Amino acid sequence: MSTVLATVRLSRSDTVDDLKQLIEGRINALAKVHALFVQSRWAGAELHSLVAQELLPYCDKTEARVRIDGPAVMLEPYSAQAIAITLHELATNAAKYGALSAAAGRVEIAWLLMADGRLGLGWVESGGPSVTPPTHRGFGTSIMENIIAGQLRGEVHFDWRNHGLACEITLLIA
Repeated sequence: MSTVLATVRLSRSDTVDDLKQLIEGRINALAKVHALFVQSRWAGAELHSLVAQELLPYCDKTEARVRIDGPAVMLEPYSAQAIAITLHELATNAAKYGALSAAAGRVEIAWLLMADGRLGLGWVESGGPSVTPPTHRGFGTSIMENIIAGQLRGEVHFDWRNHGLACEITLLIA
């Protein structure tokens, strides 16, 4: 519940309706990851399932707009919640402003396990409109920096390339 409270308190928008939509989307992302926890008897969430579930609305049966690649990784609940919210924010922004806002847009999510017990996760957009770095830190950036960098002792790097956002996340999972 503290995660939900933090989500509500940190969410900002110009209108009540937009705020309601933002909060519902973020709580829905948490609800989806909790459904994965139930399946695993609260051991955590498998990363591929978590990614696929969050990006399902953007997957078209006739074309591959989303590519997911990586080894089997079971995330502990705390890490899984952070990754779920992070993916939700990246997907929402891609749908509004990035690759998923264009018919030819694509997103690739890939990860690997490093020898030192860290997880490296990449999000790469292509085929969308030109992107520019944001002028202010929003909720998504705050969450990624505060939870992943601060609490999970990970790192988040954004590369605002002309042809799409690339985001690299590393965090300790073992």
